[in-house]
Amino acid sequence: MTLCRFLFSLISLLFAFSVQASDLVIERGWVEDSAGNMTIEEAKQAIETPLTRELFSQGYSKSVFWIRLRIDPSQLRDQSAENLVVRIRPPYQDRIWIYDPLASRDKVRVTGDYYDWADDEYRSLNLNFIIPVGSDPRDVWLRVKATVSTLTFIEVMTEDQVRAADRLQELATMLYLAVLLICFGWAALTRINNKDKLLSYYLIREAIVIVYALAILGYVRIFTSGWLPVGWLDAFTTLISFFFITVVIWFDWNLISEFKPNRWLARLHISLVLFFPIAAVLVLMGKTNEAVRLSSLIVIATISLALISAISTRAWTIARNTSPEDQPVCSKTFLVLLYTFAALIALLHRLPIMGMFSGSEHFVYLNLVYPLLTSIVLMVFIQIRTYRLSKYQQQKNLRLEIAEIEVQTERVQRVEQANFLKMLAHEMKTPLSVVRMAVGGTSLPPRTHEVVDRAVTDMDSIIERLLQVERLEDEKLLVNHDNFDLVDVVKRVCLSLPGGERVDISAQGGVQVDSDQEIVRVIISNLLENALKYSPEDSPISITLINSPDKVYFSVENQVGSAGFPSPDRVFEKYYRSALARQRTGSGLGLYLVKSLISLLGGHVYYVPGEGLVRFNVEIPRQTMKV
Repeated sequence: MTLCRFLFSLISLLFAFSVQASDLVIERGWVEDSAGNMTIEEAKQAIETPLTRELFSQGYSKSVFWIRLRIDPSQLRDQSAENLVVRIRPPYQDRIWIYDPLASRDKVRVTGDYYDWADDEYRSLNLNFIIPVGSDPRDVWLRVKATVSTLTFIEVMTEDQVRAADRLQELATMLYLAVLLICFGWAALTRINNKDKLLSYYLIREAIVIVYALAILGYVRIFTSGWLPVGWLDAFTTLISFFFITVVIWFDWNLISEFKPNRWLARLHISLVLFFPIAAVLVLMGKTNEAVRLSSLIVIATISLALISAISTRAWTIARNTSPEDQPVCSKTFLVLLYTFAALIALLHRLPIMGMFSGSEHFVYLNLVYPLLTSIVLMVFIQIRTYRLSKYQQQKNLRLEIAEIEVQTERVQRVEQANFLKMLAHEMKTPLSVVRMAVGGTSLPPRTHEVVDRAVTDMDSIIERLLQVERLEDEKLLVNHDNFDLVDVVKRVCLSLPGGERVDISAQGGVQVDSDQEIVRVIISNLLENALKYSPEDSPISITLINSPDKVYFSVENQVGSAGFPSPDRVFEKYYRSALARQRTGSGLGLYLVKSLISLLGGHVYYVPGEGLVRFNVEIPRQTMKV
């Protein structure tokens, strides 16, 4: 509420200097000179249109306008005043001539932003003429020629009244610029510690807003007096106004884009920035009036598109079930209200300028209200956004630290687990060897001997797989290179496996491979052992090897046993065993190890169930890349 009261007071103060003094004009009228070649005498004889207030506006017109002011000295409260000041705002009108019957007709008296501020009769932020008080009511004529809007506010006051009004105006403009500088300074200081892209865009926007305000308020005309060539100020003020519109389009597009607007609306919105080069070319060609007319259409288009784009945003729908840090930083209602408010302020200023309705003297300053209020509202919005993003980033960093601690803890646990497995494997291999030797030295029945030997072999195989998986997951398993015949490896594996005589090897000649022979042996051993274990007893196992220029293909196929088919989705999962397969000794690591080792070699394995058959197809590069 304090901020709202301050803004209301500032805006009221900004408007106050237009009504704080009594005006000595008792009657007004105007004449349009379409050709621009009327003389003062012709203007006096022309049909006049009454003007009921201090504000004159006929939109963007190429005509010259003659404005008659009926001045009555009897309205003066201070009869000692010798001179009056014709006070004209805004200060960026092009050319204004004055014709006073009490002044010499030999001297052309003119002001405007086409002329140096130092040549003004009375120097202030506004355009001014000094005229004598006179004794009787008289008509003073102003000839107004504007390439931009004809919106002009004219007062006639004493010098003391003008000085008082100017001091009030200067105070208001200083406060106005101070607020803009605070917004800019806040953005600059915040930008030092926050590399947010939108904050950088806001900083650029505020820099242009300040330059724009200095031009509109008349400070640029004062600062450039004496060194900027005559006539350049008008072009500069016009171009900075166009550039301000372009920057607003660019900033609004970036802001709204964060909330996922309709793609085509967003593209149409940002395409409006092409207005600036077109308008700049028109100004350089001397077609300023056409450029200004275009700018008003662009303003209406951009505020409409910005509002429609804000309404079309869908970031809230997309982020409905996401974490808090992925949620939009404000509600959609706030975003839509923000651009509704901006659209209303822009229209309230733009429509009187275009001559669509007359408005009051306060409308002269609405082009200053828009940058002021939007700067403050956007500053508050970006501050809230920056705070929330910073808070979310802190939460992410905290979770990251926790995750790193968990990873470190898990790493320590894995090292301890690996050391334990190594110790366990070492300690168990010796007893298993003793059991195997003891069984071999006794006269057990052949069937009993076979069962005990198979159990010992299974236990030894489980231990070996656990160690291999541990090395693989710790990335300690290196790929060595050796040139060997894959068929020979398959034959040796078959000889080493119980029941290996059931394996039928199909290959056309030798299959030369440049890869890690031990890893390939483990792959084939696990596939064949799996087939021998889960196929019906005495059923054939087939392994087929196929040569190709770049790859080697082989498949292992067996009949379905009592364990049934494994799940296609889980067959390569770590520790996966089907319900019926658990009737046999196993670790659930064999096929997981196969897939991991084949991937390490740069190959692929596929589970292909058939009509009563289980088949695994494998492809590996003929020459494995070095790892």
